[in-house]
Amino acid sequence: MTEPQTRTPGAVWHPGNVSREDRWSTSNRSGATLWFTGLSGSGKSSVAVEVERLLVADGRSAYLLDGDNLRHGLNGDLGFSDEDRTENVRRVGEVARLFADAGVVALVP
Repeated sequence: MTEPQTRTPGAVWHPGNVSREDRWSTSNRSGATLWFTGLSGSGKSSVAVEVERLLVADGRSAYLLDGDNLRHGLNGDLGFSDEDRTENVRRVGEVARLFADAGVVALVP
């Protein structure tokens, strides 16, 4: 896995001994992140829910990372200011990257 883009002073990135390719080879599948973009109410979440269903039905590991759902936990401390929205996207991106690195298709509406 590549190092995160945001660096925290005093924090050191500790890579594991298993490469992304080795991890993916156990399932013969690669991970990915699919970002769904569009105006509010345009159907991003509805499409992502259906894509997740289709991927899982096809035997793929997939997970829907809905921003509203993440605000109940990981992003529960964030509001809706421009700064908080930016941080919300950054955190969702980090989680999606971890999922993809593990061989899961992360769906982000």
